[in-house]
Amino acid sequence: MSGEVTTPSDYIKHHLQNLTYGQHPDGTWGVAHTGQEAADMGFWAIHLDSMGWSIFLGLMFLLVFKSVANRVTTGVPSGMQNFVEMVVEFIDDTVKDTFGHKNKLIAPLALTIFMWVFLMNFMDLIPVDFIPYAAQLMGIGHMKVVPSTDPNITLGMSFAIFMLILFYSFKVGHLLKQR
Repeated sequence: MSGEVTTPSDYIKHHLQNLTYGQHPDGTWGVAHTGQEAADMGFWAIHLDSMGWSIFLGLMFLLVFKSVANRVTTGVPSGMQNFVEMVVEFIDDTVKDTFGHKNKLIAPLALTIFMWVFLMNFMDLIPVDFIPYAAQLMGIGHMKVVPSTDPNITLGMSFAIFMLILFYSFKVGHLLKQR
């Protein structure tokens, strides 16, 4: 943490601050150094740490599951293959129970969303100051490691999922009327 953090209140405020990039009131673009600077950037500011960790975790999910899929074996599976099969079966059963129609996109989409949210929350198991301290040593002042603590991420995902639910509800309803 930086030198200006001296009280428990300062410590908490420091950990609530995202690494925010946006347009400053004077028209220049850059990273906010204080909470007030981040607030002054307005709606179009982006939280670099939340986006970075979200993209990183999404790619990790894809790479791990793709790697397991490429090395799948019959007989005695590895521990990671067991985990992947268990998650895929859980999601497949849940989708079959809640979405009674045939669609090749729903189960993979549900799997992706489930694992992405799981991994975002899993990051909370890393000690709270470990990665931010390493980031500070590299010159990055603020770093929130758990993307799901950012209301922008959770609200964005919930809106996207809601829109997908509406889309597929109307699509399936339209297909049923054609039969």
